[in-house]
Amino acid sequence: MDSALYDLQDSIVKLDVEKTLAICKKLQGSNTQRIFDAIENALNVVGEKYENGEYFLSELVMAGEVVKELLKSLNTSIVDMRGKTGTVVLATVKGDIHDIGKNIVAMLLTSSGFEIIDLGTDVNAEDIIRCVAERGRSILGLSALLTTSVPEFENVVNRLRRQGLKEGVKVIVGGAAVSEKMLEYGVDAWAKTAVDGLRTCKAWATRGVVNES
Repeated sequence: MDSALYDLQDSIVKLDVEKTLAICKKLQGSNTQRIFDAIENALNVVGEKYENGEYFLSELVMAGEVVKELLKSLNTSIVDMRGKTGTVVLATVKGDIHDIGKNIVAMLLTSSGFEIIDLGTDVNAEDIIRCVAERGRSILGLSALLTTSVPEFENVVNRLRRQGLKEGVKVIVGGAAVSEKMLEYGVDAWAKTAVDGLRTCKAWATRGVVNES
């Protein structure tokens, strides 16, 4: 990686919007794949800092905003630069209106090239299934903060199976109410943090198990 791209990566990690945009001007016309690699490396470092307790949610969100401004300056998107990583349908399940965690996951996934279909909060199983059926092979991310809403995970998975959709869909759940016990509901993975969720989705996409037909 040349010095300008390294500086770009470093400025994103340090959450320095002005420096990031200044470097971006110098890189106009450069190979977009190399710019994307710098962005991805920076977000990986930010994720590690978050997991290590060096960064908190505010820094995680700020990193996403820095990348957003960078892409705006380049008049492009991650998808334009490298193609779509995959599709993720997100929803906070029925009975729960919390969305902060879901929104952070959406930001991280968007910055990694995923197309996001955000259904919002308090979403009933029928609407989730309908959206998944329309999207084809994809990832379904379900969120719940309230323990009373957790049974909706199993309800959604069972409906996916009954309609013959589960084979083409990877289901990941997250939120304050989730734990490893969620795997008993038939979901494919659970995420303790937003960064965990991003890592799992990227692994699935890399293996080609969720790319759309």
